Amino acid sequence: MKLRLKKNIKKSLLIFAGIFIVIIVAFSAFKMLNKPLIQFKKDYVKVEINESIDPASYIEKINGKYQLSDIQIDSSQVDIKKLGQYQIKYTLKDKEYDLPVEVVDTQKPEYKTKNLDIDLGMKVDISDIVSDIQDQTKTKAYFKKDYDFNKEGNQKVWVVVEDEAGNKTEKEVEVNIVKDEEKPELTGLHDLTVKVNGEVDYLSGLTAKDNRDPDPQIEVDSSQVDLSKAGTYTVKYTVKDRSGNENVFSRQIKVLKKVVTKAVPSSEEKIIYLTFDDGPSENTKKIIDILDKYNVKATFFVTGNGQKYNKYIKEAYEKGHTIGLHTYSHNYKEVYSSMDAYFDDLNKIGQMVKEQIGFVPKYIRFPGGSSNTKSAKYSKGLMTTLVSEVQNRGYQYYDWNADSTDAAGNNRPVSVIVKNATQSKAKNINLLMHDTAAKSTTVEALPKIIEHYQKLGYTFKGIDDTSFTPHHGVNN
Repeated sequence: MKLRLKKNIKKSLLIFAGIFIVIIVAFSAFKMLNKPLIQFKKDYVKVEINESIDPASYIEKINGKYQLSDIQIDSSQVDIKKLGQYQIKYTLKDKEYDLPVEVVDTQKPEYKTKNLDIDLGMKVDISDIVSDIQDQTKTKAYFKKDYDFNKEGNQKVWVVVEDEAGNKTEKEVEVNIVKDEEKPELTGLHDLTVKVNGEVDYLSGLTAKDNRDPDPQIEVDSSQVDLSKAGTYTVKYTVKDRSGNENVFSRQIKVLKKVVTKAVPSSEEKIIYLTFDDGPSENTKKIIDILDKYNVKATFFVTGNGQKYNKYIKEAYEKGHTIGLHTYSHNYKEVYSSMDAYFDDLNKIGQMVKEQIGFVPKYIRFPGGSSNTKSAKYSKGLMTTLVSEVQNRGYQYYDWNADSTDAAGNNRPVSVIVKNATQSKAKNINLLMHDTAAKSTTVEALPKIIEHYQKLGYTFKGIDDTSFTPHHGVNN
């Protein structure tokens, strides 16, 4: 009985083993028959935003007798410029395989910060602190927590820049808060004169200054001025700084039926006005240094032809020299084509100079002087009109009564320039010289010219409202 049982068990185990083997073989056969033609290195791919992708490189193995060229790859749905999940589609022998692709951003934002020095009561915006943000996705900047900027003193604050993927960069900065109670000032307030129905630049010559605010605001109230009617009017100016401190000023506007700036006759005092036309140039700084050395003042009639040297206009003005206008282009054909053309050019040089010294000068010199005849070639009788019209508009023009003759040629001999520049015996001398790159010998001659007139007891001045005003006879 036992022997028969053992035989039955053995038979059952053999049958079970046989069935198991059949199943394994069948499964293996099924797996072989249904094996994917394309196998990938990874189940999904992560790509850094804005980096390129290479769909073929993600394939680990191609089963069967196929090659890479047999596979159609469609990666058009992947936007590497935008975070998100996408799929690359691979097609081989009418079978499609999808590979998930995730576009990610793992890099923290980079940016610059600056410490702030503000007035009590000013609003602080994150953009005042954070700048030049560099990141592959959109970012937002904010304070790490709410800070109180309504207390005096120095405090440290944390700013955060976070990108679209949630990457954050934190930095610490300092904010210094100062209580400012000082009122702003307004300089350059002098009375203005204008003819009836003329135009007025109410901000001409004015500069607002404040102890802390680099750009205090000026409000102009000209509501009482009637430019159509002769009379004297008051213009009110309110200057306000960023802390809310205000100061009020006023000036008189005289509206006249006719405005003529009077020429000043020569005095009995021995005065010389050194004048330099055509600058600024590479020689301007040399001229300023020589004037400083001898402690004398001069006048520069400038143009717009050497603007890379414009900083010397400001330097000359700050050292007490006078800045005058000589036209922007110094092109006779353009400047003297009509009265409108002349004043368009004059306004242009006036605005250029204003950018350097804060106001438009009223002292001018005509190219070639008021006696020039070249203007007749472009507009007959123009100078006769201009000499009166510039004065009607509040300008004064200055010719000369002594000439260094440095305009007769480039780099004239120093001895010739000195000889011609020192010939005058007049009590008030307005000496014509030039400031261009081609007038280096004028620079060399300048010390001897100064020394000559110093020995004769002359005072050196820049042109002002009291200066001798030489006017030539008009020839056009």
